[in-house]
Amino acid sequence: MNKHLKIIRKIVLVICIGAILGIAGFMFTHGFNLPSESAAEKRVKAFAEEINHHYANPKGIYSFLTQDYRKSITENEFIEAFLKERSYPYLTPLWINFKRIEMAEDNLSGTAYFDQAARLKGMVYEVPFIYENFNYYMIDFEEFPDGSYLEKFDHIPNYLINGWD
Repeated sequence: MNKHLKIIRKIVLVICIGAILGIAGFMFTHGFNLPSESAAEKRVKAFAEEINHHYANPKGIYSFLTQDYRKSITENEFIEAFLKERSYPYLTPLWINFKRIEMAEDNLSGTAYFDQAARLKGMVYEVPFIYENFNYYMIDFEEFPDGSYLEKFDHIPNYLINGWD
């Protein structure tokens, strides 16, 4: 009986080690982080990178947004809204450069500050973020679900529509 018990213990140990390694691998692969200022800064910089370099395929940007936000608008609706908004870059220049973050004391939320590339010097783009599901998620593009971002297209000057003739 001792021989069977030893074999069972070894099997359980192997299963436990495998489970631990599997969970650790899953967490590493999916970018899970413990709440910290360095993890928040890394995530915020990745968000800026996604906006700046992958704006033509905004699916990646959508994945940075909060769970509540993603419940309010589907990925396809977000992509459509993002591409529409970016169709007039003079109205919404969105090339952002990380400046700094401010964290809440518990490291579960904060605000990211970016310099916004624009024709007006000194524009700052502020993005609040929260910690949920083992990572930081951004609170941004809030005017997309209700369609209010479309109002700015009602007042586009003719020279932007027809060119600089």
